[in-house]
Amino acid sequence: MDGRKRMVCPSCETVHYDNPRPAATILLVHDQKLLLVKRAEPPAVGQWCLPGGYMEVGESAEDAARRELTEETGLSCGDLKFLAFCSRPGGPRGDILIFSFIARKFSGQLIAGDDASDARFFPLDQLPPVAFLCHQEMIERLPQLAAEPQQP
Repeated sequence: MDGRKRMVCPSCETVHYDNPRPAATILLVHDQKLLLVKRAEPPAVGQWCLPGGYMEVGESAEDAARRELTEETGLSCGDLKFLAFCSRPGGPRGDILIFSFIARKFSGQLIAGDDASDARFFPLDQLPPVAFLCHQEMIERLPQLAAEPQQP
């Protein structure tokens, strides 16, 4: 169908579209440091990544990013600035589409939670290896953002 192999129910002919799963991440930057979390669950157990995860039904990308930040780090943030999106076919859990946001102000106490075993701020020039290609690409955009004037 439409030049692609698709699963179709043989009795009712309903087509199952296996579309990408939307996710959201936050790049929380504070005092020239970036917040990363260490994964406690597959994929990439024990590796560092940006706080984030899959969007829930009825949730905006911004709300998903804020929720994931709180679940994984105990921190909350208000204003977000859209950074970019990244899409990857064939990821460990299927095709994904990630919306990334920048936050500079936060509240709360930093504590790893949910599927994170650790959460830390790393100096931007001393980041550990980051697990996911989309996360790496978003982090690579940070130097150009540092040159942009910050909003009060």
